[in-house]
Amino acid sequence: MEYSDNPYGDNFADIYDEWYRDLDNVHDVVSLVLSLAGSGSVYELGIGTGRLALPIAIAGQTQGISVSGIDSSQAMLDRLTAKPHSQLVGATLGHMVRDMAPGPFNVVLLAYNTLFNLLSAAEQQECLQRCANSLQTGGRILIDCFVPSPDMPEHSGPTPHRSSSRGYITSEVHVNKSQQLVEGVFIEVIGGEQAVRREWKVRYASIHEIDNMATQAGLQLEQRWESYSKAPFHDDSRRHISVYGKASHLNS
Repeated sequence: MEYSDNPYGDNFADIYDEWYRDLDNVHDVVSLVLSLAGSGSVYELGIGTGRLALPIAIAGQTQGISVSGIDSSQAMLDRLTAKPHSQLVGATLGHMVRDMAPGPFNVVLLAYNTLFNLLSAAEQQECLQRCANSLQTGGRILIDCFVPSPDMPEHSGPTPHRSSSRGYITSEVHVNKSQQLVEGVFIEVIGGEQAVRREWKVRYASIHEIDNMATQAGLQLEQRWESYSKAPFHDDSRRHISVYGKASHLNS
């Protein structure tokens, strides 16, 4: 199949750690991943700057855990390589579906919206199939995505978003509901004059659609929460942390 390219990593590499350092309680992420991995291996799709992979690798040393992953952005991987203890993580450059390592892995991690960075249903389905094929016996796939709202406006912005260390940021978003595509841009204004545009694009899927794709890949849902601290998932949750394993009839 033909794979789409998503320039997200190159567009955000230089500010990723600053802007997204508070996205998760990293301690909770590490604790959950290590509890699933045992003494085995963790593979992260969209490993990026190592925001999660490095803390997992450092904490997992006492369990004998190995951590590796893949990213399509060399700029992101350069940021990872420059960090202390980066030698604990094996990171490769490539498309996260086409070039995914074969495993076997105890945990395959798709952190916040990584699955949605694949811009077609076909790519998302193939991703889950390859993840399933890469699992060690008893292994788990951890998927973390936002929950799309049926009331999502087709256009929003430009609106103030946040401040940065260099200036202020506005954002604008366009939604194509028929194709389940969201395109956005962050505009960082530096010194009141220079503007840096950082564009992003995702193909969202409902929880039901993701569960169906997982079923087609021979997976079954085992756990679902709204946070890495295992807060219960409910109808109003805006994010889901879902854990899938091989379907029982495939493990028999």
